[in-house]
Amino acid sequence: MFNTDAALDKAVRLFWQRGYDATSMADLVAETGVAAASLYAAFDNKAGLFAAVIERYAATFSVHLYAPINDPALSTFEAVKGLLERAASSFSEPGTPAGCFMYSAAAAVSPASAAIECLLRDKRIAAEALLIERLQRGAAQGELAANADPAVLGKFINTVMEGMSVQARDGATINELLSIAKMALDRWPAAV
Repeated sequence: MFNTDAALDKAVRLFWQRGYDATSMADLVAETGVAAASLYAAFDNKAGLFAAVIERYAATFSVHLYAPINDPALSTFEAVKGLLERAASSFSEPGTPAGCFMYSAAAAVSPASAAIECLLRDKRIAAEALLIERLQRGAAQGELAANADPAVLGKFINTVMEGMSVQARDGATINELLSIAKMALDRWPAAV
């Protein structure tokens, strides 16, 4: 028997660094230290392991990243500011691969792995929906300009985060990522 969470954490990092298609089961065996037969018994195949990795990432990194969005004590602006600041910090954190796993892994999936891309897309859409819901609540409470469209604003913020992820993978520092976040927040559609 093996420690599933520990193995998944190692697999997250490997898939995050290399992407789905470029990571072999032999790579996963070497990284996790778990025998191939045990990985196959637990997850059926590489796709099953990757699906578990997505859930593990969502339950660890994503929960931390999106915590401000779920904090009712924060204003909508403070929640989005917290999200973007955590993105800057998380995407450039030493000891983890640069960028965001959900964005980075998606960029490295071939058309032959359409089911994997679908899993990633579903998680990204769910995260964006969570953000849009928060923006809709803020709009209903008068925290946004009357002409602000929460759905478009949510897509804009999500796009900024995707760009920050790519910038981090290309070597951007936390200060550079925070500057990008600040520039996005400077365009906040505040209520008058």
